[in-house]
Amino acid sequence: MIKGRFRLVGAGVLIALAAAVGGCSSGGTPVTAAVATASPKAPSPVTTGHGSAMFAAMMVSHHKEGIELAKLAVNKASNPGVKTVAQRSLQSQQAELPELEQVAQGGNMTAQPPEPPLKRFTEQEMTKLQSLSGREFDLAWLDAFSSHHMSAIMMADMELASGNGTAADLARKIHHEQLNDVSEMNNLRDQLR
Repeated sequence: MIKGRFRLVGAGVLIALAAAVGGCSSGGTPVTAAVATASPKAPSPVTTGHGSAMFAAMMVSHHKEGIELAKLAVNKASNPGVKTVAQRSLQSQQAELPELEQVAQGGNMTAQPPEPPLKRFTEQEMTKLQSLSGREFDLAWLDAFSSHHMSAIMMADMELASGNGTAADLARKIHHEQLNDVSEMNNLRDQLR
């Protein structure tokens, strides 16, 4: 089950997080992201700036939640298009995790599960989504997953504005893939309504 928790490290992280993920989903749920914290791990071979490592660590947490949401739709969606988007996203996010983890570790950052007060997708909302079926599930999932993708796109855009190297390459890939998914999900939503 998705846990709605964040570990906040200083006011600077909170400000960066708010700037990175401002906005709301269609249901009024704040769209936010998990925050990373410094860890006493040894650096990996990937060298990266602090901001890029934080982006990668935040995206690790974000992708793990996205994987959970995608698996839910792969198993429950009734619309073949919804299943296709979920399966493609599941594979993409699973494939990106090792590189994101390497970049995060290169900057001594580790992903932390989200903590209040900045919740993205509460357990209550996940429970409600799990209780739905058919067209009702498909529409609710499209809304939730579109919001999830939009927060990733915002984080990727911030990294692209200031980062370089592996983190920026990953951010560019995430931006393009997830923007295409959002466009497809908007079309699916229109078809289902």
